[in-house]
Amino acid sequence: ARIAADGEPVMHGLRIAATPLLFLALALPASAEPPPLLTLSQAIEYAQEHNHSIGAAEANSRAAEAGWQEGRSGRLPRIDVIETVSYTTNPALVFSNKLGQENFTLGDFALDNLNQPDALSNFNTKLAITQPLWTGGQIKHGSEAARLTFESASSGAERTRQEVVRQVIEAYTNAVLAANQLETANESLKTAQANSKLVGDLYETGLVVQSDLLRARLRETQVQELVIRSESAAQISRAALNMVLGRELDTPYSLLPSLPQEISQEEPLQDLLEEAQRQRPDLEAAGTQVEALRRVARAEHGGNYEIGLTGLAEANAEQFIGADGTNWSLILGARFTVFDGKGNGSRVRQAREQGLAAERMRDWLRQSIDLEVHQAFHDLRASQKR
Repeated sequence: ARIAADGEPVMHGLRIAATPLLFLALALPASAEPPPLLTLSQAIEYAQEHNHSIGAAEANSRAAEAGWQEGRSGRLPRIDVIETVSYTTNPALVFSNKLGQENFTLGDFALDNLNQPDALSNFNTKLAITQPLWTGGQIKHGSEAARLTFESASSGAERTRQEVVRQVIEAYTNAVLAANQLETANESLKTAQANSKLVGDLYETGLVVQSDLLRARLRETQVQELVIRSESAAQISRAALNMVLGRELDTPYSLLPSLPQEISQEEPLQDLLEEAQRQRPDLEAAGTQVEALRRVARAEHGGNYEIGLTGLAEANAEQFIGADGTNWSLILGARFTVFDGKGNGSRVRQAREQGLAAERMRDWLRQSIDLEVHQAFHDLRASQKR
């Protein structure tokens, strides 16, 4: 800063007010708040609310629940209100519309009126109530299949939640470990640099040979490479934790410096295997899906038969919102499909084969769970020994 002719201080050619507060503000460094601390329990709780996999699984469960509600609706009557408007000179339609309006007269039997009627408007309002009486088990088994599908989706969502918790623990642990490894690498670099300087000084005084100096410098570059890899691993691990939490990858946070060691008493392997077979939600979901597909096959088998009752109440008028003529009908109908090109039989066979495939996948999952328990059991034992 220099003093201008008018006595005001000038900094880099710009005049500024000579106030102590401004000089103090320029002298103090800008303070930045440290990122919030994220504990493991907080990470687990946050992931269960925001993880994308959990959100998708819960949405699938809600969709399956809606499908179950749709399946149950088949037992209830269907009510439709139908409104049609016509303006026509078609002889048959004019004849039937006048009958519906209860406005037919003897003059309408004249040949000219029958063959070339004047244009007639008709507002037809119809209330239809349809109640299925028997569908060959299609509604019953279809509704039960939808219920089982919902239970399977709910079990799958629970398994997804458990898997996400495991992913959070793994990602958090990896992030803490990567941070510690980076700290260790930086300390090693300081040691390698100090050793390289020491050997360099000894070489200058002739106390060591050149190969000793080269070896020390090589060690320093190796540790520098380790620091670079550790920095990259730390950044990736932090991004991976943000991803499993369901938030932006560059969201800042700070971690605990270390995690407590939890050494629990070893449980018998056979007990763990039996517990997994009883409690794994994905195995329960697979078993429920097998039963659901069996129900689907039964429902498809009953698709060739249907008996239903329909009630109709109808009003016809030449003007909108009128009831010049009214009538009602009660109709009992039955449908028995004799031949549909083997379409129904193919659907039944498809559902049965899908059920067999689901059974095989359930058996494979049961073996996979046993393998996972074996692997986790022995990995834990080896980790405790190390």
